[in-house]
Amino acid sequence: MVKRLAQTPKSVRLGEQVANLLLAAIRLQEYLPGQRLPSERELCLRLGVNRMAVREGLRWLEHQQYIEIRRGRYGGAFVRAPATELALERLRGKAEHFRQVFEYRAAVEPLAAALAAERITEPDIQRLRQLLQAEEREGARPRRRALDVEFHEIIAAASRNEFVFNAVREIRIVLAPGLDILPDSPQRRDESHAEHVAIVRALETGSASSTREAMQHHVLESERMIRRAMLDVSAQSDTGAGSAQDEGTDHGRARPPTHARSLPRSGRPRPE
Repeated sequence: MVKRLAQTPKSVRLGEQVANLLLAAIRLQEYLPGQRLPSERELCLRLGVNRMAVREGLRWLEHQQYIEIRRGRYGGAFVRAPATELALERLRGKAEHFRQVFEYRAAVEPLAAALAAERITEPDIQRLRQLLQAEEREGARPRRRALDVEFHEIIAAASRNEFVFNAVREIRIVLAPGLDILPDSPQRRDESHAEHVAIVRALETGSASSTREAMQHHVLESERMIRRAMLDVSAQSDTGAGSAQDEGTDHGRARPPTHARSLPRSGRPRPE
């Protein structure tokens, strides 16, 4: 008797793979709201797929309102900033999903930081200091999020463990919808910056335990803020459902975004 494997092969269309890769790049802040994605020709070359697959992937992203397709001489695919209502819609029914993400992150990122404390190089430390300075000056939230992604990726890469690095990137991709709904609070911005400073100072000492503790605190504070925002989403959802019932309206839901991996891109740290 042939035993059934734990996982069975899945056929994934090329267009869906393209959409997943581009969505991952958007969620990793590699392309910020208002920025133009690479041309269809460049995407074909970089991803090794045909133009039909690229167009299919772009159509899916446009349908899900991650990008806007503009025609004409200065046209192309441009990243859209998530509207508040859309960001809220993407989180409905995801409480259990995010519980698992939070637990996974709490296990992985402190480990990455502890390993980095023992293996990080001086150039890595210098780059982290530069990011702290840029973060303190930066007023635009999308750019701050891009700096935050790079901050965590440098630490993950300094672990010199490819599995840990990939896990940290994957966490950021699936965590992005939760980060989208966070209010742009000056208080939380200052707190997050202070937590980053504490992490870098711990890395400078080379203490794995101190660095793990600093990262653990940062991760838990981030979780606390997202959980609070999701409770607000749930309250708004209940209120909205009641209003819709009273008024006899029917609000259609967009299909949740497909899970995505990462678009190959130069200029980002990688494990050695």
